[in-house]
Parts: sequence; structure tokens; C-alpha cells
Amino acid sequence: MIAMAVLLLIGGVLVAATWQTALLLLPPRMGAIAETWETANGSFKIRVDRHFEENGGLDAGAYYVFSSAPVGSDAWRAIMTFRHDDPVPIPHEQIRFLNDRIAFVFIGWTYAVTADGGATWSVWDAGRNLPNWQCCNYRLITDVQLNGDGTGTMTLNPIPQRSGEVPRLRTNDFGRHWSV
Repeated sequence: MIAMAVLLLIGGVLVAATWQTALLLLPPRMGAIAETWETANGSFKIRVDRHFEENGGLDAGAYYVFSSAPVGSDAWRAIMTFRHDDPVPIPHEQIRFLNDRIAFVFIGWTYAVTADGGATWSVWDAGRNLPNWQCCNYRLITDVQLNGDGTGTMTLNPIPQRSGEVPRLRTNDFGRHWSV
């Protein structure tokens, strides 16, 4: 009888350990909203929702969901989602309007721009668009400056000896494309 109880106890511990290990191997998921921030110009608005990350109980990061909608509307359209290893606050200073039609947002190694009042967005991602870039530099994009004629610069924070990272990129089309 004692042997059976010991076997059941050991079996229970193994099942619990296996379950905990399985949770750690699952990819993280977007959880509940932890913080929301919204800003607008005369014609459209941008909202950022920071979501908790669910990953089996370990210290988790966060997902940042960027959306836009016309002023006076709740017809939100997704711009981009960025997963950060740390649950940093929403970067208010990285959401900018140039005028009533042009706005851009950036976080980590991603950037998005609209030139038609938020109807369509173009997303730039260093992982896809910066040749030979190695993930992950969460502070890669330091600043973006755009001019009304579409020219501008993206200032980067390269990690020394990191493949593909450069100090500055330039654009002629509001940041739909960037070049060294």
C-alpha cells in the first residue's frame, strides 16, 4: 500500500514537472491589455495597446499593438504589432504626426508610416529590410526625422560588431524604403 502511494506521488510530481516544462516550451501569447494610449491630429488618431505576455509564469515581456482610425470613428485598423522582451511603457514620443495626412510610429526595429491620413500604412522591419541584420536590438531605432517632401533620416543605435547595423538610414519616400 505504501509502495502504491509512493508511486502515485512520484507519478504526480513527474506529470506536474512535465506540464511546467511544456508551458515553458510554448510560444508566448498576447494577454490582457495592461495600458492604452491614444493621440490624434485633425483627421485621424493612433492608439497603442500594451498587452501582457502570457508565457507560463516566467518574467514576461509585452506586445505593443498599433492601430489607427479616422477622428470621430471607432473603425480601428491594425498598423503593426511588436513583441518586446521587457514590459516597457508605451513610447509616446515615438508616435508622431507630420501633418493631417502623414504620421509615423517606431519601436525596437520596426517603423510604420502613412501618407494618406491613416488609410494605409507601410511597415519597415530591420529583420526583413536591413541587409544582414541580426535580431534583436530593442533600442535599434533611436529617432526618425521626416520632412514634408518625403526626405528624412532614421538614426540607429548600432551594437558594436553587430552584423548589418549602421548608424543612419535615409529615405526619399517618407520611410517606405530606407537606404544607407
